[in-house]
Amino acid sequence: MATFISGNHTRYAVYFAPASDSPWWQAGCRWLGRDPEQRIGGLDATTPWRDNARRYGFHATLKAPFHLADGYDETRLLACASIFASHQAAREVPLPTVRLLGNFLALQADGPVPQISTLAQDCVQHFEPLRAAPTAADLARRSSALLTARQQALLQQWGYPYTEEQFRFHMTLSDSLTNVEPVVAQAMTEDARAAFSQAMAVPLVIDGIAIFREEASGAPFDLVARFGFGGLPE
Repeated sequence: MATFISGNHTRYAVYFAPASDSPWWQAGCRWLGRDPEQRIGGLDATTPWRDNARRYGFHATLKAPFHLADGYDETRLLACASIFASHQAAREVPLPTVRLLGNFLALQADGPVPQISTLAQDCVQHFEPLRAAPTAADLARRSSALLTARQQALLQQWGYPYTEEQFRFHMTLSDSLTNVEPVVAQAMTEDARAAFSQAMAVPLVIDGIAIFREEASGAPFDLVARFGFGGLPE
Protein backbone atom coordinates (compact mmCIF):
# COMPACT_ATOMS: atom_id res chain seq x y z
CA MET A 1 0.00 0.00 0.00
CA ALA A 2 1.44 3.37 -1.04
CA THR A 3 2.11 5.91 1.67
CA PHE A 4 -0.30 8.82 1.66
CA ILE A 5 0.69 12.13 3.27
CA SER A 6 -2.37 13.69 4.86
CA GLY A 7 -2.91 17.40 4.37
CA ASN A 8 -4.46 19.77 6.86
CA HIS A 9 -7.81 19.44 5.15
CA THR A 10 -7.82 15.65 4.88
CA ARG A 11 -10.58 13.87 6.76
CA TYR A 12 -11.05 10.19 7.49
CA ALA A 13 -14.11 8.15 8.37
CA VAL A 14 -14.68 4.65 9.70
CA TYR A 15 -17.50 3.02 7.78
CA PHE A 16 -19.05 -0.32 7.07
CA ALA A 17 -18.78 -1.01 3.35
CA PRO A 18 -19.71 -4.44 1.96
CA ALA A 19 -16.98 -6.44 0.23
CA SER A 20 -16.13 -5.57 -3.37
CA ASP A 21 -17.70 -8.79 -4.69
CA SER A 22 -20.84 -8.43 -2.58
CA PRO A 23 -24.10 -7.86 -4.46
CA TRP A 24 -24.87 -5.23 -1.81
CA TRP A 25 -21.76 -3.23 -2.68
CA GLN A 26 -22.34 -3.54 -6.39
CA ALA A 27 -25.99 -2.53 -6.11
CA GLY A 28 -25.11 0.40 -3.85
CA CYS A 29 -22.40 1.70 -6.17
CA ARG A 30 -24.65 1.40 -9.19
CA TRP A 31 -27.51 3.14 -7.41
CA LEU A 32 -25.33 6.09 -6.35
CA GLY A 33 -23.39 6.16 -9.61
CA ARG A 34 -19.94 5.96 -8.02
CA ASP A 35 -17.52 3.31 -6.79
CA PRO A 36 -15.11 4.61 -4.10
CA GLU A 37 -12.71 1.77 -5.04
CA GLN A 38 -12.93 2.54 -8.78
CA ARG A 39 -13.37 -1.12 -9.64
CA ILE A 40 -16.83 -0.89 -11.19
CA GLY A 41 -17.05 0.87 -14.53
CA GLY A 42 -19.96 2.25 -16.51
CA LEU A 43 -21.71 3.94 -13.58
CA ASP A 44 -24.25 6.71 -14.18
CA ALA A 45 -23.26 9.75 -12.12
CA THR A 46 -26.07 11.95 -13.47
CA THR A 47 -28.95 10.57 -11.42
CA PRO A 48 -30.80 13.31 -9.52
CA TRP A 49 -31.00 13.84 -5.75
CA ARG A 50 -27.88 11.77 -5.10
CA ASP A 51 -24.98 14.21 -5.51
CA ASN A 52 -24.00 14.41 -1.85
CA ALA A 53 -24.70 10.74 -1.15
CA ARG A 54 -22.59 9.89 -4.21
CA ARG A 55 -19.67 11.92 -2.85
CA TYR A 56 -19.61 9.92 0.38
CA GLY A 57 -20.04 6.54 -1.32
CA PHE A 58 -22.16 3.57 -0.31
CA HIS A 59 -21.58 3.00 3.40
CA ALA A 60 -22.94 2.92 6.93
CA THR A 61 -21.31 5.36 9.34
CA LEU A 62 -19.57 3.91 12.38
CA LYS A 63 -17.35 6.91 13.16
CA ALA A 64 -18.19 10.09 11.29
CA PRO A 65 -15.54 11.98 9.28
CA PHE A 66 -12.80 13.62 11.34
CA HIS A 67 -9.39 15.26 11.02
CA LEU A 68 -6.46 13.39 12.53
CA ALA A 69 -5.04 14.74 15.78
CA ASP A 70 -1.44 15.91 15.98
CA GLY A 71 0.96 12.99 16.14
CA TYR A 72 -1.23 10.65 14.08
CA ASP A 73 -1.01 9.81 10.41
CA GLU A 74 -2.75 7.44 8.02
CA THR A 75 -0.39 4.59 8.83
CA ARG A 76 -1.27 4.77 12.51
CA LEU A 77 -4.95 5.06 11.67
CA LEU A 78 -4.82 1.87 9.61
CA ALA A 79 -2.96 0.07 12.38
CA CYS A 80 -5.65 1.20 14.82
CA ALA A 81 -8.31 -0.11 12.44
CA SER A 82 -6.61 -3.50 12.23
CA ILE A 83 -6.49 -3.78 16.02
CA PHE A 84 -10.15 -2.83 16.35
CA ALA A 85 -11.29 -5.29 13.67
CA SER A 86 -9.33 -8.13 15.23
CA HIS A 87 -11.58 -8.03 18.31
CA GLN A 88 -14.92 -7.95 16.49
CA ALA A 89 -17.45 -10.55 15.40
CA ALA A 90 -19.79 -10.34 12.42
CA ARG A 91 -23.31 -8.99 12.88
CA GLU A 92 -26.18 -9.54 10.47
CA VAL A 93 -28.47 -6.65 9.60
CA PRO A 94 -32.01 -7.94 10.21
CA LEU A 95 -34.36 -7.68 7.23
CA PRO A 96 -32.71 -4.74 5.44
CA THR A 97 -35.27 -2.54 3.75
CA VAL A 98 -35.36 0.68 1.70
CA ARG A 99 -37.42 3.46 3.22
CA LEU A 100 -37.32 7.12 4.21
CA LEU A 101 -35.27 8.12 7.23
CA GLY A 102 -36.31 11.65 8.03
CA ASN A 103 -36.10 13.48 4.72
CA PHE A 104 -33.79 11.13 2.83
CA LEU A 105 -33.89 7.60 1.47
CA ALA A 106 -31.82 4.92 3.20
CA LEU A 107 -31.28 1.21 3.48
CA GLN A 108 -32.22 0.36 7.08
CA ALA A 109 -32.71 -2.56 9.41
CA ASP A 110 -36.29 -3.59 10.04
CA GLY A 111 -36.20 -3.40 13.81
CA PRO A 112 -33.81 -2.67 16.68
CA VAL A 113 -30.14 -3.54 16.20
CA PRO A 114 -28.53 -3.40 19.66
CA GLN A 115 -25.48 -5.43 18.61
CA ILE A 116 -24.79 -3.04 15.72
CA SER A 117 -25.35 -0.04 17.97
CA THR A 118 -22.78 -1.47 20.39
CA LEU A 119 -20.33 -1.98 17.53
CA ALA A 120 -20.80 1.62 16.40
CA GLN A 121 -20.23 3.08 19.88
CA ASP A 122 -17.20 0.85 20.45
CA CYS A 123 -15.85 2.18 17.17
CA VAL A 124 -16.54 5.79 18.17
CA GLN A 125 -14.63 5.32 21.41
CA HIS A 126 -11.76 3.28 19.99
CA PHE A 127 -10.86 5.90 17.37
CA GLU A 128 -11.56 8.92 19.55
CA PRO A 129 -7.90 9.51 20.54
CA LEU A 130 -7.09 9.94 16.83
CA ARG A 131 -9.73 12.65 16.28
CA ALA A 132 -8.57 16.25 16.30
CA ALA A 133 -10.71 18.66 18.29
CA PRO A 134 -13.32 20.05 15.90
CA THR A 135 -13.10 23.65 14.79
CA ALA A 136 -16.00 26.05 15.19
CA ALA A 137 -16.68 25.58 11.47
CA ASP A 138 -16.83 21.81 11.93
CA LEU A 139 -19.36 22.12 14.74
CA ALA A 140 -21.40 24.69 12.83
CA ARG A 141 -21.60 22.37 9.82
CA ARG A 142 -22.94 19.56 12.00
CA SER A 143 -25.18 21.70 14.17
CA SER A 144 -28.80 22.30 13.33
CA ALA A 145 -31.84 23.79 14.94
CA LEU A 146 -33.45 20.38 14.43
CA LEU A 147 -31.01 18.67 16.83
CA THR A 148 -32.33 17.89 20.29
CA ALA A 149 -30.46 19.02 23.40
CA ARG A 150 -29.14 15.47 23.79
CA GLN A 151 -27.90 15.39 20.20
CA GLN A 152 -26.19 18.75 20.69
CA ALA A 153 -24.42 17.33 23.75
CA LEU A 154 -23.29 14.28 21.76
CA LEU A 155 -22.04 16.58 19.01
CA GLN A 156 -19.89 18.40 21.53
CA GLN A 157 -18.58 15.16 23.03
CA TRP A 158 -17.97 13.02 19.95
CA GLY A 159 -18.11 15.46 17.02
CA TYR A 160 -21.27 13.80 15.71
CA PRO A 161 -24.80 13.93 17.13
CA TYR A 162 -25.98 10.43 16.17
CA THR A 163 -23.93 8.34 18.59
CA GLU A 164 -24.73 6.31 21.72
CA GLU A 165 -28.53 5.83 22.01
CA GLN A 166 -29.11 8.22 19.07
CA PHE A 167 -27.37 5.88 16.62
CA ARG A 168 -29.52 4.58 13.76
CA PHE A 169 -28.00 2.05 11.39
CA HIS A 170 -28.54 3.21 7.81
CA MET A 171 -26.88 3.33 4.40
CA THR A 172 -27.77 6.61 2.70
CA LEU A 173 -29.30 6.37 -0.77
CA SER A 174 -30.31 9.96 -1.52
CA ASP A 175 -29.87 13.59 -0.69
CA SER A 176 -32.66 15.48 1.06
CA LEU A 177 -36.04 14.91 -0.59
CA THR A 178 -37.75 17.70 1.35
CA ASN A 179 -38.56 19.71 -1.78
CA VAL A 180 -39.34 16.70 -3.96
CA GLU A 181 -42.95 15.98 -4.87
CA PRO A 182 -44.30 13.03 -2.82
CA VAL A 183 -45.16 11.07 -5.96
CA VAL A 184 -41.58 11.50 -7.21
CA ALA A 185 -40.13 10.46 -3.84
CA GLN A 186 -42.35 7.37 -3.82
CA ALA A 187 -41.24 6.46 -7.34
CA MET A 188 -37.62 6.85 -6.28
CA THR A 189 -38.25 4.59 -3.29
CA GLU A 190 -39.71 1.92 -5.54
CA ASP A 191 -36.78 2.26 -7.95
CA ALA A 192 -34.33 1.79 -5.08
CA ARG A 193 -36.14 -1.29 -3.85
CA ALA A 194 -35.93 -2.76 -7.33
CA ALA A 195 -32.23 -1.86 -7.56
CA PHE A 196 -31.51 -3.83 -4.38
CA SER A 197 -33.93 -6.69 -5.02
CA GLN A 198 -31.26 -9.20 -6.06
CA ALA A 199 -28.99 -8.24 -3.16
CA MET A 200 -31.89 -8.85 -0.79
CA ALA A 201 -31.50 -12.58 -1.47
CA VAL A 202 -28.14 -12.49 0.35
CA PRO A 203 -27.79 -11.60 4.06
CA LEU A 204 -26.31 -8.15 4.72
CA VAL A 205 -23.56 -8.95 7.21
CA ILE A 206 -21.31 -6.40 8.89
CA ASP A 207 -18.11 -8.41 8.79
CA GLY A 208 -15.51 -5.66 8.73
CA ILE A 209 -14.79 -1.96 8.76
CA ALA A 210 -13.45 0.33 6.05
CA ILE A 211 -11.36 3.48 6.22
CA PHE A 212 -12.47 6.21 3.81
CA ARG A 213 -10.49 9.37 3.02
CA GLU A 214 -11.58 12.84 1.86
CA GLU A 215 -8.40 14.51 0.59
CA ALA A 216 -9.82 18.05 0.62
CA SER A 217 -13.04 19.70 1.67
CA GLY A 218 -15.79 18.75 -0.75
CA ALA A 219 -13.73 16.03 -2.48
CA PRO A 220 -15.17 12.53 -2.95
CA PHE A 221 -14.54 10.04 -0.17
CA ASP A 222 -12.32 7.21 -1.42
CA LEU A 223 -12.01 3.79 0.16
CA VAL A 224 -8.47 3.36 1.51
CA ALA A 225 -8.65 -0.13 3.03
CA ARG A 226 -11.07 -2.70 4.38
CA PHE A 227 -10.36 -4.68 7.55
CA GLY A 228 -12.32 -7.89 7.90
CA PHE A 229 -13.20 -8.93 11.40
CA GLY A 230 -10.13 -10.91 12.28
CA GLY A 231 -7.90 -7.90 11.56
CA LEU A 232 -6.47 -8.66 8.10
CA PRO A 233 -6.89 -5.96 5.39
CA GLU A 234 -8.10 -7.04 1.98
